[in-house]
Amino acid sequence: MAISRCVSRAIVAALGCVAAGGALAHHSYAMFDAARTVTVTGTVAKLEWTNPHVFIWLYVPNAARDNGFDLYAFENGSPNVLLKRGWSKETFAVGEKLSIAYWPLTDGRTGGHLAVATRVDGSVIRAAGGPGGSVDASDAVAAPAAPAGKP
Repeated sequence: MAISRCVSRAIVAALGCVAAGGALAHHSYAMFDAARTVTVTGTVAKLEWTNPHVFIWLYVPNAARDNGFDLYAFENGSPNVLLKRGWSKETFAVGEKLSIAYWPLTDGRTGGHLAVATRVDGSVIRAAGGPGGSVDASDAVAAPAAPAGKP
């Protein structure tokens, strides 16, 4: 009986370590290039206000594509963290034009972790999180110029 209790405890401890490792990996920013930010301008395709991360999808013009655009995905913090930074489900509207500065994905896919967005009227919206792990990491990133268009 003592052996099975010992084995049971070892299994529980091992599962706890695996779960903790998964949580740490989930909150890693290793998939983003922390050494640089990139800026694109496009039109909001949708805002996914979901846990664990809010995503902003942006149509970015690309004349080389048959459809004329690339679809970029920008990860962000959780809804709870973004609410504390003044965001809501209505922060960005479908069809709204934005210039976005972001930390790009290291694998070259379109998108990354949102740092800061600028609207046509020049107003700036700061994101949450980013390389370094701090909620206000985006504060160190210069806001991009406002996109051309009517506010």
